[in-house]
Amino acid sequence: MIYSPQAARQAAEYAARALGFSALGVAPADAAQGTHLADWLAAGMHADMAWMERHLPARQNPQLVLPGVRSVIMLTYEYARTDAREVQGRIARYAQGEDYHKLLSAKLADIDETLQLYGGQQRYFTDSGPVSERFFAARAGLGWIGRNGLLVRPKMGSYCFLACVLTTLDLPYDTPMSNHCGKCHRCEQACPTAALQNGCCDARKCISFHTIESKSPTGVVLGDRMYGCDICQEVCPWNTPQQETEIDPHLLMTAPLSRLSAQYLRTLSDDEFERLFAGSPIRRIGLRHLCNNIQQMS
Repeated sequence: MIYSPQAARQAAEYAARALGFSALGVAPADAAQGTHLADWLAAGMHADMAWMERHLPARQNPQLVLPGVRSVIMLTYEYARTDAREVQGRIARYAQGEDYHKLLSAKLADIDETLQLYGGQQRYFTDSGPVSERFFAARAGLGWIGRNGLLVRPKMGSYCFLACVLTTLDLPYDTPMSNHCGKCHRCEQACPTAALQNGCCDARKCISFHTIESKSPTGVVLGDRMYGCDICQEVCPWNTPQQETEIDPHLLMTAPLSRLSAQYLRTLSDDEFERLFAGSPIRRIGLRHLCNNIQQMS
């Protein structure tokens, strides 16, 4: 097959649409990332996530992840915009259904196979590899980095997963868009632990970090947040529904989980926990961590 960069990109776009991705953009792999991430790490805002420091060189240089990489394909995949919990103990919207890592990995494998037909070598990730996904998503014109540190998109907001495909193909690139946060600081003002500062999230204060990544109870008041936190997204004006969005049924919360109280969840046995959260990202924190979260809720 005669290699055409435009044809390869069009094939990737067609496959992405068929697989349920909501948008695709392409950025140059050698785009200058600046010192933002290194400065964030130097300030200790990553808390005890030591793997962030270990992976810094690779995040700043995709050649260390895929030698010969020329393009970074960034994709978005929508998740629920509403809270399905009917009782106390809120769960971050991204974690209400099945584990997105497994769901999207299979879809990215299909895009990889498509690009192989055009002579490309690929590696792909969704929040699972040493790639600065939000940086490349913004560089690929999919949105901008908001003051809450998340990718924000016109009309579509920030309720989406990011996935990336590194490829040796030299694909047509997209143009970044300007930041449209303007003078709005609602996310910073609404954060109950003051974790947001100048577009950075200080994990040491972040409810999401403490309910998911932290290895020990820290005394942070969690409010009604049992797993993760969406406050900075809930108050963002760009997340006011402006466009109908179809959500993959695999990412929707099951009826039993939507109705079981937080206090009931504390009484689960290990086996009951495993059955209830089988296939869920919540499973990986374990029953003890979940019970610690519930205990710290107010």
